[in-house]
Amino acid sequence: MKILYVNDNDLAGRRFNGHDLQIMLNEKKGYSAKQFVALKAGDSENTIPMIKTNSGYFIREKCIEFQDKISMQSVVYPFGEILGESEEFKKADIVHYHLIFNYFMSLYSFKRLTQLKPSVWTLHDPWALTGHCVYPVECKGWLTGCNDCPYLDRYAPLKDDDASSIWNIKKDIYKDLDIDIVVASQWMYDLVKKSPLTRHFERVHLIPFGIDLDLFKRMENREEIRKRLKIGKDNFVIMFRQDPQEWKGLPYIKNMLDRLKTKKPVTILTVGGTGFLEELKDKYQVIEYEWVNDNNLMVELYSASDLFLMPSVAEAFGLMAVEAMACSLPIVVFEGTSLPSVTFSPKCGIALKKGDTDSFVKTVTRLISNDKECIKRGNLGRELAEKYYKIERYNKQMIQLYEEIYSKNKKK
Repeated sequence: MKILYVNDNDLAGRRFNGHDLQIMLNEKKGYSAKQFVALKAGDSENTIPMIKTNSGYFIREKCIEFQDKISMQSVVYPFGEILGESEEFKKADIVHYHLIFNYFMSLYSFKRLTQLKPSVWTLHDPWALTGHCVYPVECKGWLTGCNDCPYLDRYAPLKDDDASSIWNIKKDIYKDLDIDIVVASQWMYDLVKKSPLTRHFERVHLIPFGIDLDLFKRMENREEIRKRLKIGKDNFVIMFRQDPQEWKGLPYIKNMLDRLKTKKPVTILTVGGTGFLEELKDKYQVIEYEWVNDNNLMVELYSASDLFLMPSVAEAFGLMAVEAMACSLPIVVFEGTSLPSVTFSPKCGIALKKGDTDSFVKTVTRLISNDKECIKRGNLGRELAEKYYKIERYNKQMIQLYEEIYSKNKKK
């Protein structure tokens, strides 16, 4: 069986964008897998870039400029046609799409391609359900047509209010799609079933992402790692993703840290971005990393930490929360997203009311002074990760889906 994965890139998010699935399948007898990407960063011979020349990059940039000018999304890009003409696409038994809206795939090409090959589409966020934004957060416009959008500046932004036009284009395209949809959380499953654009899809599969639990586990040389990072022996280390996107909850973290009072020295350890915590550097030791693609480094950072914060106000799964659980960290999240169920709150994860800074401060203060609770929740997180988030379980479920689709189409 030949599987072709399609995504905007290969390495960023490789654990859930098809890249690692490709590697796994190529090691199994009877399977062959490749990945088509707009931008290739790795060196795998099984990863094929759609854009290979300077002229290709120029065309892409001009498409982005034109898209912004006309306030449209995913309607002008030609690279889906390159995919359709490729030998890899023609030979594939199943094509599995991931993030298709990141400046390379026209929705019209997507419709045509899904008519040519049995197709799977993993929805990593609710963009497929809205008029333009990746996360609608508190807005309910996606349920009624995204008319008079009040959040044009929300990612992905529009210059003019054409959100309802984009919503209707999606509606027109989706009505004819014969496709299997994959989501990773009950939260996303419920959104797909509520959306007027997607609730007609009959084959919606809830398959939680998995991670390599032999890799993602607390390292025994934790003290050595902390020493290398110049973290004080008695410091309490709080880790989180430093990301300015509104749904990641960074303002809530900063507000909490500004109000936090503890006699114990605290180190802030972040990944994802830098430069957004300047006002806190007089109060805390701050160690910042850009986006990390090195899994071994990520495990070291989790292992050096005592607590993981993920107060997102919108989150379709939250893989970093699962990684933190696997590395035996207690986790604090907000209600109203996928994260309470993903972290098995309140038994394991601690879910707070969105924006409740008082509870946020009290909870972090309690955890800093309560080693037993941190250890208990951390150990439980590891147990739950072993039970529900093994990469082997995820791979098995994906293979079962491919086999079902393959068998069904052979009978046609």
